[in-house]
Amino acid sequence: MASNPFKRSQKEEPTITVLVVCDDPIACKLVYDALNDKGYTVHTAVNALTAINKLDEIGLPDVIIGDFTHPEVDGKTFIEQARIRFGKSAMPPVIFLMDSQEDAITAEQLGVHDLLPKPFENEKLAECVSRLVESQTPAAK
Repeated sequence: MASNPFKRSQKEEPTITVLVVCDDPIACKLVYDALNDKGYTVHTAVNALTAINKLDEIGLPDVIIGDFTHPEVDGKTFIEQARIRFGKSAMPPVIFLMDSQEDAITAEQLGVHDLLPKPFENEKLAECVSRLVESQTPAAK
C-alpha cells in the first residue's frame, strides 16, 4: 500500500502552553488571540485566585504572562503564592506586560524573566514566549 505524501506527519511538535493572568478583558483577549494564532495553547485567568486554581487544574504551563492594570489585582501576590505552592525552581518563566515604571520595579523585585512594554506587537510577544521556552529547554545531546 502506497503512503499518502499529503498526509500530515504523525510526529507533531509539542504545543507550548501559556497561562495569561490579566485583569483587563480586552488586553486578555489581545494576548490570547496573538498567542493562539501562533498555535500556542493559551489559558486565561482574571485574578490571582483564579490563576492559582487554573494551575491546579492544568499544571504548570511553559510560560506565565502577567498583565495587571487594576490595583485590586496584585501580580506580585500571584507570583509569590504560585512559588510557595509549586516551588520557586519549578516555576516556569514569567513575562510581565509593562504599563508603568512601577511594573518594572515590581518585576525586578520578583525576578521576572522578561518585560514587554505595552502596547506590544503580536510578533514580539510570540518571540518573547518562544525565546523563554527555548531558554528553559535542556540542550539536545
